[in-house]
Amino acid sequence: MNKQNVIITIIIASLFIIPSASPIMAYSEKMTKLISPPEQLDKIFNNLQLSPNGWYYKPESYNELVSWYLTLENQFPNYIEVFKANELYNTGKTAGNYDVYYVRITNESLGLHKPEVLYLGSPHGDESAGTIGMYWFVDWLMRKAYTDEPCEEYSKDYLQWIVDNREIYLEVSHNPYGFDYIQRQDSHGWDLNREADYDGPGSPTGGIWGSVPGKTLYKFVNNHTIRVGCDFHAGIRLLIYPWSGTFPGLNEISPITGKTYKNVPPDFFFFDASSLRLGDYMGDFGGDLNKDTVGTTSEHIDYRVKGGMGEWGYAADVVKHPEQDIYVKDEKYGNYNGSGILWVTPEMSYTKNPWEIYMGNDTVDGYGKEVRRFILHQTDLAQPYIRWMGTDNTDEHTTIKTGTAFSVSWQVNGSLVVDHTYIQWGTNIDPVNNYISTTNDYDQYSGKSLGGTGWDHAENGKTTGVTYHENLTFDSPGEYYIVAKAQVDQMYKSTVFPETYGENSYLRLIQERTNKSYHETINGTDGLEEINGNSWWYSSIIKVTVRDNIPPMKPELTGPSLGENNKPYSLTIKSEDPNQDDTYFSIDWGDGEISEWIGPFESGTENTIKHSYEEKGTYLIKAKAKDIFDDESEYSLMPIQMPKTKEIYQFPIIQWFKEQIQLLFNH
Repeated sequence: MNKQNVIITIIIASLFIIPSASPIMAYSEKMTKLISPPEQLDKIFNNLQLSPNGWYYKPESYNELVSWYLTLENQFPNYIEVFKANELYNTGKTAGNYDVYYVRITNESLGLHKPEVLYLGSPHGDESAGTIGMYWFVDWLMRKAYTDEPCEEYSKDYLQWIVDNREIYLEVSHNPYGFDYIQRQDSHGWDLNREADYDGPGSPTGGIWGSVPGKTLYKFVNNHTIRVGCDFHAGIRLLIYPWSGTFPGLNEISPITGKTYKNVPPDFFFFDASSLRLGDYMGDFGGDLNKDTVGTTSEHIDYRVKGGMGEWGYAADVVKHPEQDIYVKDEKYGNYNGSGILWVTPEMSYTKNPWEIYMGNDTVDGYGKEVRRFILHQTDLAQPYIRWMGTDNTDEHTTIKTGTAFSVSWQVNGSLVVDHTYIQWGTNIDPVNNYISTTNDYDQYSGKSLGGTGWDHAENGKTTGVTYHENLTFDSPGEYYIVAKAQVDQMYKSTVFPETYGENSYLRLIQERTNKSYHETINGTDGLEEINGNSWWYSSIIKVTVRDNIPPMKPELTGPSLGENNKPYSLTIKSEDPNQDDTYFSIDWGDGEISEWIGPFESGTENTIKHSYEEKGTYLIKAKAKDIFDDESEYSLMPIQMPKTKEIYQFPIIQWFKEQIQLLFNH
């Protein structure tokens, strides 16, 4: 029985016998009574037979999962690198003699030092949906971006842009032993989400960074400027972020939902808005992610998580944030200059180790789709950017006619709210700093929590974002340079409770987009990592050549004066364009058939066009040319015959007379 049939069999059985489950929450030792909702099975069953794509299978072991990544690396060597991070940082092998594999996804031909994001396979080995979903995200991304497979949800240009402009790091699993033996702890019995150097260690552990995956993680983070991170979990359905138990009494109201959250971090407003949008975008296959399931760890877990990764990844840089020194043992382990990460922890599924049928595939809803959406949303958010929509041609510039409108459309992404955006242009090759004109400022979302981005109204994998449009008219010939600019997320510059946390955001991605004087460097594994703050963000530059235009000359037509019906007749046609533009031809063959705008052809070149006449008779061919601006020539005319009788000898005087008539028509 093949695997697809096995899945169908299991689904049918599941409709009658829903398994009881007592999952353990990733951040809690408490047992719950929640089970996988049967409506998920209905969704899967209804769509399975309709899907042409393979299923998102679960590997049998950690080594098999690693081998899948290695296969992708062989297939897409320019975009994927699989490496042993424990060897890179000399941390040894894990309990159970495993290597700690990391995966990097980026277009290496464009270099490194791009915005970096980091996603960890679950530190609790039996919580599998996120760990396995990460692999299927990579598989999906490579197929959709770099093969002929169609992608209905995203354009190939966008997926390739992500790979070109981000460095996506994945840790295959933070707990290989637990993954293989389907258990929460590693072989020592340690909880690998209780050993981080923030308010830790918790229990049971081998102490702060007692495990090899832990040592490898903190060394990796300290050698990179990670903007966005997560560790995948399961056992309940949540999106959670700091704090867990520190800073009690610092409560704040969400400006989006009106709900009060306790123990909020300094960047609460950004965590709140971005996570709510993320939850909407992920969808509700595993359960609705809303104000009651998205928030601080303290809001959803009723005890203090000591040594959790999220708080450490966010707040352990005590040099920048000395108020955190009481929770960090930097005196022993050194400062964590790599923290400052937007760390959001997804609890993917009520069942810790959901059945394979719940993973779905490219088109069938499941945890695979939700992990994909989580990674895409968070990766996009790592840095603001502007993309031209429909026109983004900086290698081959655009040429237009004087006085005609040039339309541009753009989106602002990598952000939550667009405070300002507009076009500026001029005749200088650097329109960012030297321009002569600007368009109207789109500032209708300024000061709001959300709005103006391409991710607006995100819902279940779809967006109906804002696209901006302008028509530019250039009245004088010349070369012009156009750039779109935007200012974003300015309301998130300020922290909550600045008297406790200070006024500066902990998040490097917020500092980068709101603090022009911000400058950060880390001499890391790949060399110098550097971040400079920006007040404004700019698109690529479009070059437009504006010139006066002269229509093409009327075509020269040559060909036999006599032909035969039902046999191809060859017409030779050419037209000179004074501007050397390519030309197109419209040919009326005189029999009711018109060949509309054949081309393009190079100016002045002879081109042979064939046509068959069904009936005998005399026909008048009419042809005209147009250029790339749709400016048209006058018509040229040429009579031809499909004789009713056999061809007879043509006396020279008659042939001369026909040629004179043709010249008269053409001139």
